[in-house]
Amino acid sequence: MCVRPKRVFPNILLCRRQNSSFQRLVSGRVKWRNQSESKLLPEQISIKTMFPKVSLIWLLMSYIISPALGREFFSSVHEMTKVFGYEERMLGYMQKFLDDNQSKLDFLKARLREFEVEREEAREWGTAYFDSPVNKYLLNKRLTVDWQLVENLMETQSGKKSLARLQKARAHKLMPKKSELEGAIDGLLRLQTVYRLEAKDIAKGVLDGVDYSTQLNSEHCVDIARLALRDKHTRLAHFWSLEALHRLASDKESEELKPQILALLVETKAAFGDYRGLNETYQELLKIQPASADYAKNYERFLESIGGEQSLNETRAVEEHPPIPGKGDIVSDFDGYMLTCSGHWRPTPREERDLRCGYMSETHPFLWIAPLKAEELSRDPLLILYHDVIYQSEIDTIRKLTTNKLKRATVTSEKESIVSNVRTSQFTFVSVLDDKVLATIDQRVTDMTNLNMRYAEDHQFANYGIGGHYGQHMDWFYQSSFDSGLVSSPEMGNRIATVLFYLSDVAQGGGTAFPHIRVQLKPKKYAAAFWYNLHASGVGDPRTQHGACPIISGSKWVQNRWIREFIQSDRRPCELWDDSLATLSQIREMERQLKAQQLTSQIA
Repeated sequence: MCVRPKRVFPNILLCRRQNSSFQRLVSGRVKWRNQSESKLLPEQISIKTMFPKVSLIWLLMSYIISPALGREFFSSVHEMTKVFGYEERMLGYMQKFLDDNQSKLDFLKARLREFEVEREEAREWGTAYFDSPVNKYLLNKRLTVDWQLVENLMETQSGKKSLARLQKARAHKLMPKKSELEGAIDGLLRLQTVYRLEAKDIAKGVLDGVDYSTQLNSEHCVDIARLALRDKHTRLAHFWSLEALHRLASDKESEELKPQILALLVETKAAFGDYRGLNETYQELLKIQPASADYAKNYERFLESIGGEQSLNETRAVEEHPPIPGKGDIVSDFDGYMLTCSGHWRPTPREERDLRCGYMSETHPFLWIAPLKAEELSRDPLLILYHDVIYQSEIDTIRKLTTNKLKRATVTSEKESIVSNVRTSQFTFVSVLDDKVLATIDQRVTDMTNLNMRYAEDHQFANYGIGGHYGQHMDWFYQSSFDSGLVSSPEMGNRIATVLFYLSDVAQGGGTAFPHIRVQLKPKKYAAAFWYNLHASGVGDPRTQHGACPIISGSKWVQNRWIREFIQSDRRPCELWDDSLATLSQIREMERQLKAQQLTSQIA
């Protein structure tokens, strides 16, 4: 079989991170030199937020799908700001209605004051109000449940005009629907699962160590626990139920809520086999509601099922998250993605010690004057991060080009492109012919990669909002996608490489995880990551599997440049062997062993 040639990496002059001596890669074409002043170290991501305070559950509630648009508010923060504007109109209609009904609407006045306090707090913080998933949850809760109560009370003969306007605003295609509240809770559970957050911290408004000064009450915790249990997240349901119990207040509403919490704990403890705890919870439940025939019958069935009182002493400790896998444990692709996103998987110092950073100047004569800053994050497979390779003026142009063009992102399965919870973001494609800035960026990509951009795919721009993520995936196409006709311009071949530009910083989360090499790229504005999707032989490289980690706080804008194989053979020639089966280091080791065996046989 003819193996299509490709080069490992364009000529590049870089500095070694911890070695001042000159080094060469195996190919002999890449030079490294010590440039202490150019050493690029990981930086703490920070961003000045416009709205520094928003109810965390409010933002969670942006996990809302608008059927008319096929959009989810959580997958794009700027969509949520539109909804926020509609609530302002609704408050105006409500105020007019109150003016017409001063004598009888004390309840509505009190509710109006409550809503305005929430809005004033959000206004003080600015757009960062939408940086917290918990605030989004509370916002969605208000827009659905609380406003429904207001609407019901306003359905009287007086104030018909104000009521009609309010109903029209609530019926707008951008407004969330009550049935979509579950999506908000699912998003919070995703953040909790991926980043191994604790329910008690989230309820306090603390997300991955950052305090958002917003707390959840017992009812919120019950809602989350109930959905977690329904979706088989038993561990999370158990701890959300415990937190709900812990946060119960001493009032009439809490007395009504406690049996629901205990009923949830009964189910979770039964799933874990904690019979002693289950028995104690049943006893407490029957003590609160002794007249409940259902609880009494369930308790009798429980005693029969365990086969005797001796089992009542059985108890099991429950951890909120599964233990971290040890060395040699089998780990699924999704678990590897989560462990990389959470930082529990990372390269060892031994794996990082030979990586280099510095200035690249050899792929184009222009770079002799203005070399690119490059940081090597992995050598095999190759993963390079370029710093300061896109400008703010270009980003501003891109934002104008994508205004009102974003739609819900899809994923390519074996037979079709579908909307999936695996990928929660908004995206659009823009042709390089639409603006000269895009052509300028492509020329820069050529300088960075030494690849021909003539037949690259259209520029893709994507926006990830709170909780927005893209699970582990490959950028290269499987053969089944070609066979099903899902690949545009299949004559251009597969995606040989990817360049991912970061157009914004992200306050929390939103990294790009590469589980197979245990590397996570933190979003850094103006930077771009480059990697080959295919081996030099043209075979897809599974080690380039990657995913976008969920965003805890902030909004992420990225630009993808997917480069096709066509007319790249002179840019990245193939090796003399199929490198999808063995690396150069493996071949040299085999040669060394073979020579040692031959020498031993000659001596013998």
